[in-house]
Amino acid sequence: MRSHVLPWLHTHFLQIEADREHAFKHSFLHSGRGRREIGIVLLLLLVPTIPWYGPGLLGVPPTVFEAMPLPLHWASLITGFVALVVNRLARGHTRVVLTVAGMNLIAIIYLVTLRVVGSQQGFEFPVSIQATMVVGVGVLAGMTARHNLIFFGTVLLGMTGAELWLVAHETTAVIEIFAIVMISGISLIGALAVEHAARGAWKDQAMLAYRANYDDLTGLATRAYFREQIEALLQVARRDERPVALAIVDIDHFKTINDTHGHLVGDEVIRSVAEEIRLLCRRSTDLAARLGGEEYALFLYGADAPDAQRLLTELLDRIRALRFHDTHGRLLDLKATASCGLVTAPPGLTLTRNGLLLTADSQLYIAKRSGRDRLSWELYKGEKNKRG
Repeated sequence: MRSHVLPWLHTHFLQIEADREHAFKHSFLHSGRGRREIGIVLLLLLVPTIPWYGPGLLGVPPTVFEAMPLPLHWASLITGFVALVVNRLARGHTRVVLTVAGMNLIAIIYLVTLRVVGSQQGFEFPVSIQATMVVGVGVLAGMTARHNLIFFGTVLLGMTGAELWLVAHETTAVIEIFAIVMISGISLIGALAVEHAARGAWKDQAMLAYRANYDDLTGLATRAYFREQIEALLQVARRDERPVALAIVDIDHFKTINDTHGHLVGDEVIRSVAEEIRLLCRRSTDLAARLGGEEYALFLYGADAPDAQRLLTELLDRIRALRFHDTHGRLLDLKATASCGLVTAPPGLTLTRNGLLLTADSQLYIAKRSGRDRLSWELYKGEKNKRG
C-alpha cells in the first residue's frame, strides 16, 4: 500500500520536486505572513481578553475566571505578542511554525482549561468556543502538511482527554468528543486544502518563470535572461576583482545538417551540444545560454585565460566526438563541429556586458572565417579601474 500512497501523494498533493520543496516552503511562509498576522491579532483580541468580555457577553460567572491559573492567562498574552514579532521579522520556516503553533496550543489549552474549570463550578462553557479557535488555526496559521498533522493530532488528543477525564458534564461527553473530532478533521482538511492550492499556484508560477528564462529545447538560459544575469555577475566580479571569460559557440554548417538529416536530428544536435556546454558550468556563478538557433553563450566566472582556453578547447573536442542516430536508432554519418569566439578579462578592468559580447562575437567571426572548427581568443582591453 505504501508503494501506491507515496506516488499518489507526490503527484496529487506535493506536486513539487523534492529539490524545490525548500523554495516552496519559503514562499508559502512569506505569502501566509499577512494571513497569520490577522489570526494572531484576532487571537490577542479574543482569548487573553476573555475575562473582560466573558461575563457580560457569554454569561460566564466571574468566579470561573477567578479560578483560572493566572500564569496561563499571561502565557497566552505573551506568546501572542511574541508570535506577532516573530511572524513579522523571522525568515526561518521552522522558527515561525514553532512559535505560531506554540501560541495556538497555549490559547487552546487556555480555552480548554476555562471549560474544565467552568464545568467544575456548574457552568458549561460552550465547546464551540474552542472549536472556533481550532477552525481559525486551520485557515490562518499557514503551516505545511507535516506540521498540521502533528498540530491537529495533538489538539484532538488533548481536547478528547480533557472531555473524558476532566470535564464534569459526563452525560454529554460522547457528543462533545464527536464534535471535537469532526471539527479537528474539517480544520485539518481546510488547512491541507489551503496548502494544496498554494502548491498548485506556486508550481504554475515557477513553470511560467522557467519558460520565460530558459529555453525549452536545451534547458539553457534564454538570450534575454543571460544578458540580465551577466550584468549582476559582472558587478560581483568587479567587486571581488575576479577574472571572467565569455565564449560564443556556433555549430558549423548547421543548415546543411538540417537539410541533409532533417529537423529532428538537427534538434538532437542542438540538445547534445547544449549539454556539453552546460557541463562546463561548474560554479553557481557560471552561466550558459542559447542565444538563438545553433548559437550559444558561456560565461565563466573566475576563469583566467589559460583555464578558459583549455575548457573551450576540450569542449570543441567533445563536440567532435558526438555521435548521432536517426529515428530508427541507426548510426548516422554525421560529425558535428563548432566554432568558438572567446574573450577573457583579467581583474582590475572596467567590464561591460556589451563590450564582452561584441569582442567574443568578433572572435567567433574570425574563427568562422579561418576555416571553422576552431577557437579564436582575445584578451579584453577594457579601461583599468582608477584607484584613489
